[in-house]
Amino acid sequence: MRVETLTITVGPSRRLAGLLVGMHGFSAAMFWLAPLPQWIVVLLMPVFLGSAWHTLRRDSFRTLQNSLVALRLDTDCSCEFQTRAGAWHEADLLGSSFVAPYLTVLNLKPESGRLVKHLVILPDAIHAEDFRRLRVWLKWRCKKVD
Repeated sequence: MRVETLTITVGPSRRLAGLLVGMHGFSAAMFWLAPLPQWIVVLLMPVFLGSAWHTLRRDSFRTLQNSLVALRLDTDCSCEFQTRAGAWHEADLLGSSFVAPYLTVLNLKPESGRLVKHLVILPDAIHAEDFRRLRVWLKWRCKKVD
């Protein structure tokens, strides 16, 4: 008996980078417009910019060692993800994951950890046929995914 698996490699996403920069820029503008003392805003900006840079490197450029770069799904919807460091980790695919033609968000609960990992996939980060196969697999084989 042959067990079928789907292995997907995810690359960097310029669209996600643009969205993240836009959202962080809007949020930074809201800090400056908020009725807060200027010195508090000035102190918070480096923390805010550091968070934005970390998020871009992890989720959009996928250059950090803990960035998710590959996913393997089995027929029973058990899954594993690979980090940039090369390690594969078993995880549970949560029902809060989202699948659409323009965006897929996979919420993964690692077996060895307590924090949920999120894999955000836009069409420019993955080969078109692989993206289609992933969406079909998640919609029809993994019924718990929205």
